[in-house]
Amino acid sequence: MARFLHSIVQPNTDLVASASITPFDLPVNPLSFLILRLEVTNVAPAALDTYSAIDDAITQITAVRVLHKGELIVSGSLRDIMVLNARAFNAWPGWHKLDNLDNAVRSFTFPICLGRKMYDPTSAFPATTRGNLRFEMTAGADGDGYDDINFSVSAVELIEADPAEYVKYTANARDSVAGQFDLPLPIGNPYLGILLFDTGMRDTLAATYSWGTVKLLKDNVEQYYPSEDIETLGAMLQAHVGTKLGWPGHTHQFNGAAAGLDETDEAGHSLRASGANGYAYLDFDPLGDGSYQMETTGAADVKLRGQGDAASAVRAIPVERVPSKAT
Repeated sequence: MARFLHSIVQPNTDLVASASITPFDLPVNPLSFLILRLEVTNVAPAALDTYSAIDDAITQITAVRVLHKGELIVSGSLRDIMVLNARAFNAWPGWHKLDNLDNAVRSFTFPICLGRKMYDPTSAFPATTRGNLRFEMTAGADGDGYDDINFSVSAVELIEADPAEYVKYTANARDSVAGQFDLPLPIGNPYLGILLFDTGMRDTLAATYSWGTVKLLKDNVEQYYPSEDIETLGAMLQAHVGTKLGWPGHTHQFNGAAAGLDETDEAGHSLRASGANGYAYLDFDPLGDGSYQMETTGAADVKLRGQGDAASAVRAIPVERVPSKAT
């Protein structure tokens, strides 16, 4: 009979702003997923800070990394990882105690999957030896809505599992241009999907995008997405995640004396810089069974080609399906 262990790896610890944590070892048993928990203490918040502070805390975690023998298995900002896990693995963030009182403590969690499905014994990071699998994280400045932030990490180990595969997702970044540009991608493993980030789609109200139109090329031959608009791909991602990623930054404001002003008050209503805004997804596994996965074995070159409207930062995070081997 299969068993799992759901246990604390890193106890609740103070997170120092604008610094990296001390890296720590992860369990040696087959590992299904991690759970990163953030805990913040409110600082005299206004009502609007109830949710916007959560968004600030997500933004504060600028890098999360899981490494095996120095090789990146997972890398990206916390927002990258939150959106990717929700879209690719149906692994959603959670929260509780969203009170907006001064010194109230709030907590929220973010799953970090190492297999295609949580608790799946066939798809998880395989058993390894102590010290090989490590967790690293870097934080930026504290947000305005809290004066203390802690973190902890839990792990879900699958004791008797002998997984045949695991997933790998690491960020690839560059600046776009106003015109055509390419972003090379890793080769050797099949892709289940690619998460895209577009600064213009997140930050501007105009129809000005960093990726613009996107196509996927393998050895200069178009694959799956010969041409698609980034805003269409972004809307399709939002259709999949729905409102489940709308809660970070989501606020409501009403002032009876100035209701008309409040209805257009961007500080009170805007979701432009929160949740999954700015992200899109290229799906190669719409049925969830690997039948449409994007093969890269034997390719000399795999890349995304954008036709951007302006120069700004873009990222692409392929979800690679990696066969297990001795670790």
